[in-house]
Amino acid sequence: MTAKEYPSTPLQFLVETPASGTVSLLWNVPPRYGDFLLQVVDRIAAREGKKERDEDCTLSQSKRRKLSQTAYLVHEGKILDEEDFSFTSNAQPRFLRLGFRVLGGIDRQNRVGSKFGGGGVSSAQQTERERKERLKKLALESIDLAKDPYLVRNHLGSYECKLCLTLHRDEANYLSHTQGKKHQQGLARRAHLEKLKQEREGTVAMPTVDTTKPSPVPRKVRIGRPAYQVFKSRDADTDQRCLSFELQYPEIEEDLQPRHRFMSAFEQRVESPPDRRYQYLLFAAEPYETVAFKIPNEPVDKDPNRFVTHWDDETKKFTLTLYFVENGGKTEP
Repeated sequence: MTAKEYPSTPLQFLVETPASGTVSLLWNVPPRYGDFLLQVVDRIAAREGKKERDEDCTLSQSKRRKLSQTAYLVHEGKILDEEDFSFTSNAQPRFLRLGFRVLGGIDRQNRVGSKFGGGGVSSAQQTERERKERLKKLALESIDLAKDPYLVRNHLGSYECKLCLTLHRDEANYLSHTQGKKHQQGLARRAHLEKLKQEREGTVAMPTVDTTKPSPVPRKVRIGRPAYQVFKSRDADTDQRCLSFELQYPEIEEDLQPRHRFMSAFEQRVESPPDRRYQYLLFAAEPYETVAFKIPNEPVDKDPNRFVTHWDDETKKFTLTLYFVENGGKTEP
């Protein structure tokens, strides 16, 4: 529509802004799309500045240009462009809606309490989330989890910090923990202890090596476990339970006899947690490995006829027979 075809009556535009306000403009000639957007932006800036009692409410050329590039108009649910920006000649007001395109990042423009053209008000949760994401990225660049001595993955699939004794659901959560105050204080404390240890070791004089003493004999190589048999029985007279152990040591060293001893459940380090209901009977002979048998933790009859050991030097067989005390610790005659 040309200027000659346009009516003499001014055409009124009512523009709804993102801050739920309305701006009114009157045009006597057909407005150009870019000039119209700049006029709307200037009018909104003047109104916002008046609310804030700011005398200088004009926008710079760069800011006006940036706002006009991101702004767009909506009329009857349709986004207008330069080609569609034309209206009929009746004098009814045109209702438009102004919007701004998000160029990237978080849209803070249309939040509650934000000022037009400003960055908006960020909540405490969003600020904390952004801080954690930033710390994660920094930690991934500076920390290699494969070389972290304090990161342990447990049998449940989660992660543990051995330094702070804390649980974490994933690696990202552990990385956030490493940047926290508790972990950093733990690292500083560990470094201080290591420094004190080095200083203490540096002040202690190293012991002199006595060259007159012979060098220690190297440990012999173990050849494996001996063959064994275990027999269970009961005494026909006293009804005492009996255990007999037979172990074969065909390659035992010369002039050596197998030895044995009892071990409580709290001495051993194989089964955890220890079970006080059991004890262990150990047999050792060079060059064989030491073997242990798990037996009930009950009193053993120390009578010479009830606790018998025998070593057969010809067949290289060691036998041990023991009886448990029955009837509350008293054996029947």
